[in-house]
Amino acid sequence: MVDQQMLQGRVAVVTGGGGGIGAATCRTLAEHGADVVVADIEAERAAAVVQSVEETGRRAIAVTDDLTSVGAIERLHTRATDAFGHIDILVNGLGHHLGSSGPFEESTEEQWDALYQTNLLHVLRACKAFAPAMGQAGWGRIVNFSSVEGIRAMPHGAVYAAFKGAVDSFTQSLGVALAGRGVRVNCVAVDKVRSEQVGWYQLGEEYERLAPVWIPAGRYGEPEDVAKVVLFLASDMSSWLVGSTIPADGGTLAAGGWYPTPTRWTNSPLLLQYFEDDPSINDRRPRTLQ
Repeated sequence: MVDQQMLQGRVAVVTGGGGGIGAATCRTLAEHGADVVVADIEAERAAAVVQSVEETGRRAIAVTDDLTSVGAIERLHTRATDAFGHIDILVNGLGHHLGSSGPFEESTEEQWDALYQTNLLHVLRACKAFAPAMGQAGWGRIVNFSSVEGIRAMPHGAVYAAFKGAVDSFTQSLGVALAGRGVRVNCVAVDKVRSEQVGWYQLGEEYERLAPVWIPAGRYGEPEDVAKVVLFLASDMSSWLVGSTIPADGGTLAAGGWYPTPTRWTNSPLLLQYFEDDPSINDRRPRTLQ
């Protein structure tokens, strides 16, 4: 059984903590003993998460700021340490594709810069701000958020994918650099989760019907599914992991473009013909293997 107080005495900072996966992460860490700093750009939803954390019996504060702006991470560090004295866990949950989809040659430098600030720059700033004290204390956990798009191709999101891949690479290097000081730096790569920035769940019954085809686990992920992975990485259970990226994706990365049809597994685009008005689509087991 998981120790319900495995994070007793720990304090966590969660960026992007007001929505979806971030909010679930705040609650999950609190349920296992941590006090939480909820950092988000929207005051109302950050306050709601603070309330949900306090309902678990843990302490929490909200820090409302645009964490991509100059000086915001430093302000967050000051508020968090003033409130709790020490920070043991940093979850860099902030990130967004910003609606970037289209041919690379049609993208602009302004879009590149916005994606950089939202998905990579604040991660570098936060790690620089919070890691030194963790190293001095001899214990710390940093959990970065990436995406499976940083590991595989994203043809109409090349810049977004590039920065997510950079988070994975940064996690490896920083993880190795800090491991000897008792600080574990690891990463979660997310896909197909019902979050505020992933609109799959808003696309109607057809997309729900095809979930067993697209996702080997047979369903869309919930924010709590990812929060459990963060809990593992934020605790002593992950003491032997250094610089690792864990895909929390229901198997989409491992599947590598293979899908089950009613008769076989295939990676051919022609598989789409099997999915039209096929009542057996929710039976994910191919009836014959060829």
